[in-house]
Amino acid sequence: MNSVKIIKNRNNKAQRWWIFVVRFLGFLMFIIPLIQPMYAYMIIGMEEVQFTKTRTLFVIVGFIMCSNGKFIGIVNNNVGLFMKHAFQKIIS
Repeated sequence: MNSVKIIKNRNNKAQRWWIFVVRFLGFLMFIIPLIQPMYAYMIIGMEEVQFTKTRTLFVIVGFIMCSNGKFIGIVNNNVGLFMKHAFQKIIS
């Protein structure tokens, strides 16, 4: 069995999907906590929405996932490949 390197860019379809999914989730995690405060700034008379620790954490994690999505997607793809090889070895 060949060893699977965790940080190897394979540039296949599965890896591209992982990268897309991670970046999309990161984008959503970055934007969703900002929607209500931005809406409150634009509407006159609407009560101001404060940033909580949870919102701030979601924005930071979303930004990191969106900006480092390629690296995280590569690692996810290679961990999945490692698990696939390990299960095949266990079964056979």
